[in-house]
Amino acid sequence: MTLFLTNEALEAGELTLHEEVPISEKAWRTVGSRMFIEVDTTVPVEELLKGITIVSGNDACVAIAEYLAGSESAFADRMNAKARELGMNNTHFVNAHGLGEPDHYTTAADMALLARQYLLRFPHMLEYHSTPDYTYNGIKQQNYNGLLKYPEVDGLKTGRLTGNYNLIATGQKDGYRLLSVILGAQSEKERETDAYALLTYGFNNFQAQKIGDKGDNHGTVRVYKGKGGKVNAVLPEDLSVTILRGETPELRAELPKYLEAPVAQGQEIGTLEVETRNGEKRYPLVAETEISRGNFLKVFFHSIWLTLRGLFG
Repeated sequence: MTLFLTNEALEAGELTLHEEVPISEKAWRTVGSRMFIEVDTTVPVEELLKGITIVSGNDACVAIAEYLAGSESAFADRMNAKARELGMNNTHFVNAHGLGEPDHYTTAADMALLARQYLLRFPHMLEYHSTPDYTYNGIKQQNYNGLLKYPEVDGLKTGRLTGNYNLIATGQKDGYRLLSVILGAQSEKERETDAYALLTYGFNNFQAQKIGDKGDNHGTVRVYKGKGGKVNAVLPEDLSVTILRGETPELRAELPKYLEAPVAQGQEIGTLEVETRNGEKRYPLVAETEISRGNFLKVFFHSIWLTLRGLFG
């Protein structure tokens, strides 16, 4: 989450990669994996990002948190607000680095949700996450993610609590990206073995299937009281779904019997139901064009027609 909020701040122009971040004694004293920043110095934001992504620098996390929010506790409040926004309903953050503390907790499902949104928003960060080693302050450290030895793996983040080893792994094969999350493994080897086994299972048994392109028409809806008599229901963006290999999804468009003007271009007017062996998902269909309100007579006569239609079916 620290990486997510830092990238949001960069995106919003609240800070830059070359901006110098002062290092407090608290950040310098942070335990666990570190990038070994020195107290009373300044470090560029980009170096702190490398320290977090490549060598899990807890000290870098605290430095970023203090710089962005004034204190680590205030930054944790921001983390929790973002967690709620993302739908991470079983997560609560107390610190910026993830070391165990009372009332600091999460779930594999919530971490998968966070990682997915992180990769969708900031895919460029994989360049850092996939870097094999990092040298700072004369100290060279290896990336803690041992799965980077596999060509399809390019991230994402390791973590460790007392007696527990955690790993969010991601990789891409044939243009298809997967995530696996392992929490509570008993060793680095176990977390890597389990995470890679999940990725391999996913790549061997599932595939991304393109359902349609942006603008594909899935039906026409009658429009009353408007200058136009009908509007197409189209996909607002390219649509792909994850399916079992060899499966053919079933598509059904659910549209209203009619609409009343005005109808805005891009207004949601129906849904596309996609049914697979994993269940059914619904995606929006939107109006292809704008239908503005008609003149007085058209609105008047259409109103009468709709009233009669309602009375007599």
